[in-house]
Order: sequence, then structure tokens, then C-alpha cells
Amino acid sequence: MEDQVATMNETDAESTGSNEPNESDTVAENDVNSNESANLIENVNMNENNETSSASDTHDFDLNLPASHSYLGSNLEELRGRTLLDEGIYINLPLLIKQSVILFPGQTLPMTVFGSNIIGMLEKCIQKNRTFGVVCQQIDKEPIGTTAEIYEYSQGNPEEGFRIKAKGRQRFKILRMMQGYSEISANVKIMPEITLTHPFIEQRLASLDHQRIRPVNEEEQKKQEKLERLEAMLTPWPAWIYRQYDPYTLAFKIRQQLQFIETRGSCIPTDPTELSFWVAQNLPLNDSERMVLLRYDCAIPRLQWELKYLTKDRILVCSNCEKHIGNQSDLFPMSKEGPQSTFCNSGGFIHDTVTLYQAKNLTLNAEPPSAEYSWFPGYAWTIATCKGCGIHMGWQFTADKDKTLRPSAFWGLTRRGLKSKLLSGYAELINYSSDENNQNSD
Repeated sequence: MEDQVATMNETDAESTGSNEPNESDTVAENDVNSNESANLIENVNMNENNETSSASDTHDFDLNLPASHSYLGSNLEELRGRTLLDEGIYINLPLLIKQSVILFPGQTLPMTVFGSNIIGMLEKCIQKNRTFGVVCQQIDKEPIGTTAEIYEYSQGNPEEGFRIKAKGRQRFKILRMMQGYSEISANVKIMPEITLTHPFIEQRLASLDHQRIRPVNEEEQKKQEKLERLEAMLTPWPAWIYRQYDPYTLAFKIRQQLQFIETRGSCIPTDPTELSFWVAQNLPLNDSERMVLLRYDCAIPRLQWELKYLTKDRILVCSNCEKHIGNQSDLFPMSKEGPQSTFCNSGGFIHDTVTLYQAKNLTLNAEPPSAEYSWFPGYAWTIATCKGCGIHMGWQFTADKDKTLRPSAFWGLTRRGLKSKLLSGYAELINYSSDENNQNSD
């Protein structure tokens, strides 16, 4: 598919011709030169004005709009306050069990619900502490979920459904499931988030405390590493081993890998724990990989896993036929929450959607683009399917009425339709397939 991202057209300065001067008439020569200079200045000014006007003709999309989930309506009632449950306590939680929905702390969950049982459960939650549990519908030897706190809701007519916005808060472990008359609940334990001290906490030299910083750039990181090498001399292990267990060092390395996202306007947390959950919800991972990250009870192993993932070259392929769809470098944020966000359509189906500048091996629906219930205000969507196997992959979004909007087009693909593969392994698979085809043709 051709990339339809808007480009700026620049006009080159037009050169003006000049007549040969009359050697016998120096006055005429001066007049010609002065006229040429005036024309040249006028042309340069015109070109500058054209470039300025062409730049002012386009404007960037507001990344705050998708995060507001305005497609749910403007009449949602806001609930104030925040509910945090004590870590380690045992409580009974009403559960919402959804296929392929794995919620992380800090993640936004928009929903449109039609079933009377689920609506009744959510109404009870709003009257109490606004909290319910979200669990992925799968067979798991150790079911883990995340509490979700409702912060906006609206009960429209039966056709519109019951609409809510909820925020992931805390992880929990299911101890016992209970099937009630109209809802499913469970006895759960709120899992604590373990925070470990710095690896050098017992060997730290108090005289160097004034030099300790949390680095935000390469220069500060090098100064911190020099300090750690000095303190490592008091231990049996070199400093690089301790750095693998320092959450702030791990967080710094991950933020370096994500600089291309941050420069495009997305808000990346600085706290190691918050960053570990943010990365987990924004990577195009399958359900099993997301469950691995959700089970970790500490930010350090979570950050280690994510850093290992980010430092390898990967491509995105169809989850069914493994047709090459795009590269990891094609990811970019169309929301301040990151390159992957959770949305729901008018039918109540929830989609984790990752945005890409460009994609290939996709077929667009023949119907004209629709702006109805668009997750990205100002853009119309067209359904996209895999060219190889025909499964639903997502949508192409194109600027609807405002043609000056940048980007003019992009792709929003579902996490379930994508699979991340190592570039080296995929190249070997392609070579193997081509060799087989050559042998069959022989």
C-alpha cells in the first residue's frame, strides 16, 4: 500500500534572466543591474511567502482527542475521587471477563455494554467504590487480573448502551470464582507491587551522596556509571551486573529506545513502575506475553523483559498467515497515551489498536470511508483485511473534511491481527520458502 502521509511541497526560487549590457551606455547598465536586483528580491520574497503559506495550510492532529474517547458521547457524568485498595487484602470483586482483553494499571478502558446483567453489575459498582475486576477469558493455571475504576459513565437509551470509561489500578489474584444469579464475582487477593532498593544500598559511600542523580541524558548517565564503578570496587561483582537490577538505569535505557515516540508528543512516564506498565500496554504483544508481564510483581523483571524485546529488530506480520504487514519502526503515536490504545466500537467490541505510518499486504473495503463513531476525530475509516488470508486487520484512517490535517492518512491495526517476529527469523523463513518453491519448480 502506498504511504499517504502528507508531505510539504516546497517551491524553488525562480531565476531571472538578464540581457547583455550595452558597453557604450554605463547608465543603462546600472539601470539593468538595479532592475535585476529588485526582481530577484521580489521573487525571493514571493517564494518565502509561498513557503510560509504552504506551511500554515497544514496543522498537526491533536493527540489529546483520542485519549478523551469523545465518540462515547459528551453527556458522560464524571465521578470524582480515586479508590486504592490496601495491598495484600482479600476482598470480593465483581468480574468482567472479556476475550483477549488484558488490562494493565494506568491503562484506559472504554466500554459500551448492552447486556442487562453486566449493566446491573456496573451500576452497583458506581454506587459503591466504582471498582470491578477485569480478567482475560482464557484457561490459566493462576488467573491474574486488574482492578478497573470507573471515572465517567452514561446510561443512554437501549440502542446506545451503557457507556463507561475506566482506569486500570491494581493487579489481583483470583482465589475462588463464584457464579451468582446475575453476575460473576471472585474472592481475590490484591497483589502488592514490590519495590526493591538500589543494588548498592549497603555499599554506598556517604561521601558521594551529593553526586548521585537520576540521569536524563547520556552525559549524566556516564557520570552515574563512573560513580557506580567506584562503589563496585567494594563488592565482589562488576558494576554492569548491578546495573541490570537498577530500575532507574533500566528505565533510562528503555526511554532511549522510545525517543522516537516521545518526540512525537506521547507522554512517557519517568517512574520505573509506571513506565513498565506503560510499555507493556503499548507493545504489540500477544495474550501470553502480556500475561507474563502482568504476573511480575516487581518493575525490575518487567523492565528487563521489555528492554530485551525493544533492543531486537522486529517486524509485524499477520497473526494468521504471517504475511509481512509492517516494521516496528513504522509505529507512531496518534494519542498522547502511546502508539497502542484501547477503543470500543458502537457494537461494544473492544479493540487494542496500534497506529502505523505505513503498512502493506492489506486490502481495503470497497465502501467509501466512514466518519461515524471514529476514534480519531477528523478522520474517516475504511476496513482493511489481510491480502494473504482475508482476516480483519484493522482500518485505514484518512482525513475527512479537513484536508490540511497531518498526517493525511495512517493505519490503525488490531493487536489480535498482528504478531511480532524477529527480523532475522522471518528472513530465514522467507529464504526457506523461496528455496522450496525453486526446488518444486525444478
